[in-house]
Amino acid sequence: MQHKFTIDDFKTTFGEKVAQPILQLKKFGIMALLTEVQGELHFVLTKRAAHVRQPNDICFPGGKQEQGENLKQTALRETEEEIGIPKEKIRILGKSNFMLTVYGGLIQPYIGFVSYADYQKLYFQTDEVAEVFTIPVSFFQKQQPEIYDMYWKADMSVPFPYERIENGKNYGFRECRVPELFYTYENRTIWGLTAQIIQNIMQELQNI
Repeated sequence: MQHKFTIDDFKTTFGEKVAQPILQLKKFGIMALLTEVQGELHFVLTKRAAHVRQPNDICFPGGKQEQGENLKQTALRETEEEIGIPKEKIRILGKSNFMLTVYGGLIQPYIGFVSYADYQKLYFQTDEVAEVFTIPVSFFQKQQPEIYDMYWKADMSVPFPYERIENGKNYGFRECRVPELFYTYENRTIWGLTAQIIQNIMQELQNI
């Protein structure tokens, strides 16, 4: 006989529940890495290889969470795998706000510091990374990003049971507006998630 749910069942199940997103998210740990160059803090950034997904994009080291690790461990592991800086050489300073993407991803940036001596010993995986370089934090203090809106909307050409919805294809589907940020530093374009992460970090620092 099927169990008949009671008020106590609901209270037991949901009363102390730690809420999670209903739709499963892919989770990523990112390392917003800092080093000190001639007395000035710099962000350590990578340029993705030309043959990988999102080729030649500028980004922080990071990647998808693997089973059994937390996102800080993910960020440390990916940094070591991508640019060869051992996790024990990175001092974690904290974490910034996480991001939810239109692609169903949760991205948690951690802020780390590596000495310049250890930075100079890095070696990067050429199958993933084309270049590693630094940009002074002060550049992002002085430079405001350019902002452009990108729009996402329902693709009516894809099979979908519109006939089961009131008004069908004329239903009031909402467009998703995503502001995209662009920085330019010495002919390099920093945009997308990396630009969003940097801007958020700089905005948080303004509150000191």
